[in-house]
Amino acid sequence: MKTAHLNPSPVRFDEEQHRYFLGDKELQGITSTLLRIAFPDKYKDIDPDVLANAARKGKDLHAAIEFHDNFNTEASESDDERIEAYERIKLENGLTTIANEYLVSDLENYASSIDLVMQDSDGLIALADIKTTWQLDKAAAALQLSIYKRMFEQQNPELCVSTIYVIWLPNKDHSIAELHQLAIVDDQTIDNLITAHQTGQPFSYSPLPDEWAQLEQQYLRLNAQQQTIDQQITDLKKRMMEVMQQCNISTVRTTNATVSYIEPKTTQRFDSATFRKENQELYKSYMRPAETAAQIRVTIQKPF
Repeated sequence: MKTAHLNPSPVRFDEEQHRYFLGDKELQGITSTLLRIAFPDKYKDIDPDVLANAARKGKDLHAAIEFHDNFNTEASESDDERIEAYERIKLENGLTTIANEYLVSDLENYASSIDLVMQDSDGLIALADIKTTWQLDKAAAALQLSIYKRMFEQQNPELCVSTIYVIWLPNKDHSIAELHQLAIVDDQTIDNLITAHQTGQPFSYSPLPDEWAQLEQQYLRLNAQQQTIDQQITDLKKRMMEVMQQCNISTVRTTNATVSYIEPKTTQRFDSATFRKENQELYKSYMRPAETAAQIRVTIQKPF
């Protein structure tokens, strides 16, 4: 598998002060701005000292994982069981880390570092965020990573992010280590959130349920299988027609099926579009109300 090339960001990150700069302009982080608007009460009942201690532990784990990835150390060499769990999760899911703390930006207002840029066994790009909190907030993580996805693809227009994950390695219980695939938040919701932050307008966010990502992936898998099967059926029917033409046979009956050859012909069809254009009033007089059942339309985004 060829490792994807990632374009560097022109943004400078001051790690000590946790500030982002594009030239002389300071940009804002995602968690302290957009996520705070989307989830205003997320930390309201938590003691600041507890938050600070959790943040410190989380930062230490991020640094340990980055060192482990960059220097190819053995997971067993670490005194943190979560490094070993992190490697197990990657192995079980066919994931390879290609960048840690990858800096992205919209080059206008916001910047942030993505914990992990990964590739799966098919070479597709995935973004992952490491969470160490005792309770996992998948809705917030999905929104955060969806914003990162948009900035990542803006910075790397030749690449498309196929999946977003949260890797849960909680501080309090090292035996818990889980990978969760998240549903990607749509661009319109992100646009509305940015507008709310920049204008002070109200913003209401209704995250998708946890099962959505699995439903979507199952649909995509079945759709891909259906397309393959449809093409195979088309090819088979074409070959069967060729055989029937060569043998000058119009019908084949077996114990399994009856196959009939239909001669090409010219048919007459009603041109409703032209009739409607040339006879609008008459067309309207024949229109009748009709009830339709609720349905969804799925438009699959094609990868670059």
